[in-house]
Amino acid sequence: MKEVKIPVQNLKLGMYVARLDRPWSETPIALQGFQIQSVGSISLLQEHCSYVYIDVRKSELHQPRPYQDMGSAEPGTPGPGKGTASGARKAPAAPLPERRRTYQDATPVTEEVEAATETHTEVNAVVSQLMSDVEAGRKLAAAGVKDAVRRLMDTMMRNPDAMLWLRMLKHKDAYTYNHAVNASVLAIALGRHMGLPPSDIRDLGIGALLFDIGKMKLPAELLAKPGRLTPEEQQLVRRHVEHSAEIMQETPGLSGRAIEMALTHHERFCGGGYPNNFFGAKIPLFGRIGGLVDTYDAITSDRPYAAAISPHEAIRRLYEWSPKDFQEELVELFIQCLGVYPTGSMVQLSTGQVGVVIEQSRVRHLRPKVMLVLDKNKVAYRRAPVIDLMEEMETEDGEPILIAQALQPGAYGIRPEDYYLPKRSEPGSGLQADRTRFAGGRR
Repeated sequence: MKEVKIPVQNLKLGMYVARLDRPWSETPIALQGFQIQSVGSISLLQEHCSYVYIDVRKSELHQPRPYQDMGSAEPGTPGPGKGTASGARKAPAAPLPERRRTYQDATPVTEEVEAATETHTEVNAVVSQLMSDVEAGRKLAAAGVKDAVRRLMDTMMRNPDAMLWLRMLKHKDAYTYNHAVNASVLAIALGRHMGLPPSDIRDLGIGALLFDIGKMKLPAELLAKPGRLTPEEQQLVRRHVEHSAEIMQETPGLSGRAIEMALTHHERFCGGGYPNNFFGAKIPLFGRIGGLVDTYDAITSDRPYAAAISPHEAIRRLYEWSPKDFQEELVELFIQCLGVYPTGSMVQLSTGQVGVVIEQSRVRHLRPKVMLVLDKNKVAYRRAPVIDLMEEMETEDGEPILIAQALQPGAYGIRPEDYYLPKRSEPGSGLQADRTRFAGGRR
């Protein structure tokens, strides 16, 4: 016997949930198939289901993938959650703030993308200048920081998907600059999804933009080292947390919460982080959010010592690493925010077509909008159509069109910049292509 039907009242830690009594997309549970590793997961299942199907063979035997050098932007750092010498601690409850408001999308992604592209370019230039100033020993310009975050918030409050899409555009040899902007984008998106007030979202964006600014005080060759760091080098790299906090404290006009975020974004929920080995509620909310967005952007980016993984795989790993490394409830909110197939993910449909996720469904996470780039024979479309999987489209044979799998970056030789950047000299290509390109329809 492989699967057993179990009432949700009888669920226990270690059971592997293979199926629900309803479609996964009708629940806030982001992953299809998972091992129950916390009481919070049991409560979530009990809230939304009457019974589930347990895979007996995977129950109790399936263990999360060990965390190896994935939780920070520097190589060779001990993974979070490894705990103290006596083992990882059990984290106490860390209540999240109540949702104060619900933000609605004001524009579709296809209309917002032009403004988001301009903002993305301008903010990257501002951050590059800020880091150059710090590297040269000049003071951080608070006005520039606040203006950059205000620009990001302006577009993301209208529709976060456009900027989340552009986040996937990675400039070679500019990881530090990319990471600062991308972490800020992710933090703003999560704060918006949590319904935090604009002042909190602003401080989240500022904290994430600057939590690694202290790396400008470290030797460039150390940050670019492709191999494992020595213990001495690890300690030196870890100092960037204190450097960031010091730089921010010396900058008038930055909030204490943003500085706290810089100081605690490498702490881990059950201990084992740095610099103070805080755990649970001792880590401020902004620090817990900082750890999540830092890790997610790091593992979805090419770094000197590790290749990028797909956004979908990154989401799966975050889920596995909670609640030891990250607060489980916060991870679930992050997954709901980004979607099971985050914006910018490369996916293959059940039809064989290949596309890029460009916009999320806020109610059914498995049915986003997808811009098709390859047909079922893996031939590139001349003008890439967009399909909305919320419309429950079917093939000529009556089969539903669904996402079959996520693809790794670079699959089928697809160059992301061909779809993320506007090419003003080539009408019909790039993000600012003729709007008919986004009007739907299939080849």
